[in-house]
Amino acid sequence: MANPSTVNATASGKEVLRRSYLDGAAETEATILTGVADHIMTIVSIIICDRSNESDALFSMYVDFDLGGTNLYLLENQSCGSRDTFTWNDRFALTATDKLHIIGASSDGTAQYDVWCTYVDQDWS
Repeated sequence: MANPSTVNATASGKEVLRRSYLDGAAETEATILTGVADHIMTIVSIIICDRSNESDALFSMYVDFDLGGTNLYLLENQSCGSRDTFTWNDRFALTATDKLHIIGASSDGTAQYDVWCTYVDQDWS
């Protein structure tokens, strides 16, 4: 049975429901979640809220899967809409060398996003 965490990625157990978040990720690469050795992190949902007033704000979400800078894009130049919310409900997994990133873009450089990521952390060590 899943054990819900009350703080960002610190609860213990073999299968734990966790969350990660970003408050006001700007137009630079921001890491949503980093894989951990001997863990499988199954992403349940990601909620992205556009906090800008920009009509042309876009974001991309990708996994750096080998720590060598190779990016596998899950979403590229996705529009969310000014002050709107985008929800990703497709399941995927992260492991030891994976990092999940988001990056925003807009014509005047003021795109800003809040991100809430819910995932199941399985410790198989």
